[in-house]
Amino acid sequence: MNLTDGSENPVGEWNTMAIECLADEIKVWVNGDLVNHGYDCTTTKGQIALQAEGSEVEFRKLVLVPITELSE
Repeated sequence: MNLTDGSENPVGEWNTMAIECLADEIKVWVNGDLVNHGYDCTTTKGQIALQAEGSEVEFRKLVLVPITELSE
């Protein structure tokens, strides 16, 4: 099963992606749908990289929010 099936908007429309990195887990939502959940990660801190594989991608807005702000 592909968790991203039906999650993306039609070509030409913006998508919203939320990525949560907490302890050794990473969760990814596309337009509100959970599409990936990784756990037992070997790295818990580091740099952030954005990439596209095989095609051009544009980023309209990037917002970083520390997890501590979400829990207050």
